Amino acid sequence: MNRRPWFPVLAILTFVTVLTPPPASAADRTSVLSSADATDRFDGMLSVRWDWQLRQSRISREFACDPTIAGCPATPGIVSKPELDSHRTTHLLNVDLRLGLYHDLELRVTLPVVLSDQTDLGRAGGVGPGNSQVDDGSGNGLFQVPHTGRKRSGFGDMAVGLRWAPLAQWRQARHPTLLLDATYTAPTGQTRRAWNSAVGSGLHQVHLEVAASRLWRFVEPYFGLFGDLRFPAPGNTLFRSYDRATQSHVGPGHAMGMVLGAEWFPWRVPRPDGKPGRYAGIDTGMSATYTFRGREATDLFEALGTTTCGNNPACVGTRSLKNMAAYDRTLAGAQGGPRTLDGVTDVASYGTIGAWVGVNVQPIEYLELSLRFTYQRETSHLLTNADTGRDLDPKNGAIDWVNGDGRNEYNPVFNSDIDDPGRRFRSNGTNVFGVMIRVSGRL
Repeated sequence: MNRRPWFPVLAILTFVTVLTPPPASAADRTSVLSSADATDRFDGMLSVRWDWQLRQSRISREFACDPTIAGCPATPGIVSKPELDSHRTTHLLNVDLRLGLYHDLELRVTLPVVLSDQTDLGRAGGVGPGNSQVDDGSGNGLFQVPHTGRKRSGFGDMAVGLRWAPLAQWRQARHPTLLLDATYTAPTGQTRRAWNSAVGSGLHQVHLEVAASRLWRFVEPYFGLFGDLRFPAPGNTLFRSYDRATQSHVGPGHAMGMVLGAEWFPWRVPRPDGKPGRYAGIDTGMSATYTFRGREATDLFEALGTTTCGNNPACVGTRSLKNMAAYDRTLAGAQGGPRTLDGVTDVASYGTIGAWVGVNVQPIEYLELSLRFTYQRETSHLLTNADTGRDLDPKNGAIDWVNGDGRNEYNPVFNSDIDDPGRRFRSNGTNVFGVMIRVSGRL
């Protein structure tokens, strides 16, 4: 029997491809519309998808713990104390258009509309004006707490992708289904800034994926590797390189991870040609993602980016003796960088673990209904973590405003009042809850 060597191909692609959020279903993870087939000349699908997401996080801030302070140990050191509670709610409407271009080759376009997106900050339990390191009630704090975020809405960043299945189980039953996916997300939405209500990221994003599934009677397990590459868009973006020699990070960190799950079919009636016909499926799975260090618009983005501290001469740090909103590089009158906080900060690397359960029902061949519940947990990580700068002259061991070559060695996006050890902000871990409802019709 002439068998294709699909397993070595799958293994190689799995290890060399870096690659998406949890799938709507196993079938969706590896399904590819196919046209120009003898039994099906054209395949197309239109979906409307509503996503609700609740993001809850507790944010701490470091401080120098001294034995003279009640509750501090005998040995001085830097500790973190809960300071803020973050609450972000998002409602998103996606319109997905899928078109079969040829045999197991699909074009997918996603048009996102953000219905609402708002982030609010409040004080953590036990924190008040008397012991807050952010807002002591005098009006001279880094920013005011509670902080009510802007109500954002509008057209987001459109995605266009190609999906190809070099192996398709519906064609040859002894083979698994193998999917290769490349998707580009363009910065089509108006760029999100701390002071406006826009929702665009200001990024070019490339998503690469390899995934495989295999249907055995009533269960279809699946596995995938994924990765996202994110690059600042030139021009109208907050992710800028102000000085290549001293700025460590410009854009968000890239991400990579995996998904593993299975869809269970208590009822399944395939079409005569082997393609999915009518079915009811229960999808369960988990994901793990690692995001590398970079610059992000965190839960502190709006509060830092809209602070009035920069216009207040009395808003001075107790350690730095400078305006708390000012970047240190600007103290020497240096050009080529922002003078005060714009909200984007350097973030340490972190991991995300997710799980989901969903139900997918296709009562007739041309209509599918989907419901999914998701949960994700982001690990604890620093939210303000910029490097001081780089020693560019003959290595004198110091970061200078003016070095021997007449250059400013400070990182243009370093602010000692939030990036120095003992003043940094840290996420204590974030819980993200989600609900997705989708209606799909075959064209």
